[in-house]
Amino acid sequence: MINNKYEIKYILIQVILTLLIAFIPIYFYLDASFENQSIKDKMDLKNYANSIVSKIENFEKENSEVFYYPRSNIFSSAIFDKNNKEIFSLLKNKDFYFDEEFKKSQNEICYKEYLLENILKARTLIVCKDIDNSQVIYNAIILLLTISFFIFLSSFFVIKQSIEPYKKLNQYLDEFLKDAMHELKTPIGVARINVDMLQLRLKNDKNILRIKSALKNMTVIYEDLEYYMQQNAVKDEKRDIDFSSFLEKRVEFFNDLAISKNITFHKFIEQNIIINFNEIELYRIIDNNLSNAIKYSKDSSNITISLQKEQNSIKLCFKDEGVGIKDSSKIFERYFRGDKITGGFGIGLSIVKNICEKNGIKIEVKSQINKGSSFMYIFQ
Repeated sequence: MINNKYEIKYILIQVILTLLIAFIPIYFYLDASFENQSIKDKMDLKNYANSIVSKIENFEKENSEVFYYPRSNIFSSAIFDKNNKEIFSLLKNKDFYFDEEFKKSQNEICYKEYLLENILKARTLIVCKDIDNSQVIYNAIILLLTISFFIFLSSFFVIKQSIEPYKKLNQYLDEFLKDAMHELKTPIGVARINVDMLQLRLKNDKNILRIKSALKNMTVIYEDLEYYMQQNAVKDEKRDIDFSSFLEKRVEFFNDLAISKNITFHKFIEQNIIINFNEIELYRIIDNNLSNAIKYSKDSSNITISLQKEQNSIKLCFKDEGVGIKDSSKIFERYFRGDKITGGFGIGLSIVKNICEKNGIKIEVKSQINKGSSFMYIFQ
């Protein structure tokens, strides 16, 4: 079935791509907003400057003795005489000399207005205010979050609807394969029992041996498929296993398969090696390597199986005298097969690699064309 993680991944990719497109109008929105804010600031400065000018004119008309200079929490200002000498100033920045009508710095914008002759003998008025784009940025963030929210929702529902048929198809396929696997298990078991009974009667009959070998090959493929389909449901139940005895039994299981090709097993298995491991996963490592070694070996050749304990590690090695591997970097890829003649689905070594990565097992592969291959698994 399709994993929910992949659904979320595709949704996020679509959201990111859509947001990149959405950033274009947002960019122009910000640019226009900053420009509007700048125009508003200039108008505010002019209006405040006009209020100061009106205050000076009213003072002149009233003939008052004390002039109370206007103060503001938003604006700062100053007046200067014709020689640019300061008469009165509330400016934060003393760098007030500029020729343009407006002067804009990183944090402040100022407006300069020339005054008519007045009682204060002021020639110029400078008004400044801090640049505050917080409202523009706040609006942009709200807009971005709103767009992101609606894009995410729409993407989620669109993708959900589009993958629903595929999810159902995968579900039907999974159920079909599980049913098929279940139905295959019984006839394979029955066939193996009956072949064993025939072998007791006919003993060294080559035809019976070939049938028995084919059934064991089918068993390995069946168990690979079963593990592959249920690997997410396999519980990580580890127990102490007599590795030496376990390996001996698996080699014995494949003995008929080896005899059918006149292959001789050479065993160098150190006794009483105990390992804490998942039994199902250990089956898959050993069975796939023995099956492949026999499958790709030449007739009347040798296969060496060794198991040794060295300090803090256990080394399991399978060495054959087979056709060799052209590209050893690809053999652990799913569905890769050394050749199409020998059959199989090409998932065995992929399963082995996943088990090794999961359990921290180091893999070493050596191969020469037409001379053979060796697979070593180092259990830490």
